[in-house]
Amino acid sequence: MRRGASAFRRLAAAVLLLLAPIATAFAADPFARATIDAQGTIYPGQQITVQVDVLVPNFFMSPPQFPLFDLPNAVVTLPDSGALNLNETVDGESFAGIRRSYLVTPQGAGDYVLPPVEITFTYAAVPGQASQGKVTLPPTRFTVTAQPGAEAGDASVTAARVGVEQSLDRDAKAMKAGDSLVRTVTVTADGMQAMMIPEPSFEAPEGVRIYHHDPKLEDQRTPRGEFVAGRRTDIATYVFEKAGSYTLPAVEVQWFDPQSGKSETASAPAVAVTVAEAAAAGTAMAPPAPVEKPQPAWTRIDWRFWLPAAGAGLAALVAAGWLLFSGLPRLLAHLRERRKERENSEPAYFRRFEHSCRGGDRRAAYALLDAWARRCDLGPVAEWLSRHGDADAQHAYAAFEKQIFGGDGGAVPDAGELATSMARVRHSWLAKQRRRGEHVKALPPLNPRWTESSGN
Repeated sequence: MRRGASAFRRLAAAVLLLLAPIATAFAADPFARATIDAQGTIYPGQQITVQVDVLVPNFFMSPPQFPLFDLPNAVVTLPDSGALNLNETVDGESFAGIRRSYLVTPQGAGDYVLPPVEITFTYAAVPGQASQGKVTLPPTRFTVTAQPGAEAGDASVTAARVGVEQSLDRDAKAMKAGDSLVRTVTVTADGMQAMMIPEPSFEAPEGVRIYHHDPKLEDQRTPRGEFVAGRRTDIATYVFEKAGSYTLPAVEVQWFDPQSGKSETASAPAVAVTVAEAAAAGTAMAPPAPVEKPQPAWTRIDWRFWLPAAGAGLAALVAAGWLLFSGLPRLLAHLRERRKERENSEPAYFRRFEHSCRGGDRRAAYALLDAWARRCDLGPVAEWLSRHGDADAQHAYAAFEKQIFGGDGGAVPDAGELATSMARVRHSWLAKQRRRGEHVKALPPLNPRWTESSGN
């Protein structure tokens, strides 16, 4: 009996030793944390970085899906600057982590709390086995203080430094009536995204017409992808129809320096323009040409030159006619193929969607948007927007989809908003494709991958 009890105790101890690592693996749970990366007082219009870390025991088997969340009275973006891998030890346990950084720009003073959004992922709770996991963003709080002397709700440009540069395409002192002058103004704001830089005001003196061009927005980053500054370039063309002296007003940008706590002004100086009268056309008449005595027409023709030339021309005409009739079927086939390519191109699909939005047929618009997504092999539109779109575009599509499947018939109130949002996201997505050297396929796939998965 004593020998049996001793053997049983040894067997129980061995089993406990084998189960200890498994119990330890399950004891550690994934978790998330958020950090506000801002020093000192936060002011309206100041861009701050919110670092979100997701940590799991062992290692990830699929990356976390960081959503773009809404924060009332603030603009939130999730730059495509990549993720940072982490390795930490918490209470003696080894954790693997991934960090993403959100850029948040509060638009007014007050208290802000991060919403409890969920972040999903797959990780190895037990080494070698995939487990589905999710964590909730902790309710991290930060406070925004009104700028000294600013009115409630005022969100001006708040940045570490703002600079304004300008250039002209010609000498403003050597203009003539009817000439045009192109003025380029570039605003650079350290620590502020280009999309947050307000549009500068261009004014023209009386008697001068002004035409505005679309702005160019560019975010500057380090070689490692870290955000540095935003740059906005605006171009205006001034047309001077009359002679005289003109002054193009200075272009000013008011901004607030959070380090000094003072309001500053950055400006492009005024431009003095001198316009002279346009040169008058000459009015003097040339002396009349001497009159020659007319000769019979047949005496002025060199038949020795024109007969061979006429023969060569006739032969060329015959050859051209033969080529035309023999190559006409191939030419027509080529034209039909080109027309088919245009009809099946990505821009044509998107134009049909925009035209349907303007017409107010919501079901047709939904079907054409789905056709465009299939044409580009994007997957479901909602998932594509979560990867490439902004919060406005996601909300517009969600509201649109809700009206399709939850409302009654009739016109779509927000179809124009959806078309505008989709056009903006599409433009950004195509620009990324071009930078990566990728192009949209010439023809849509017969079996898109997301259609197959939805049917299983």
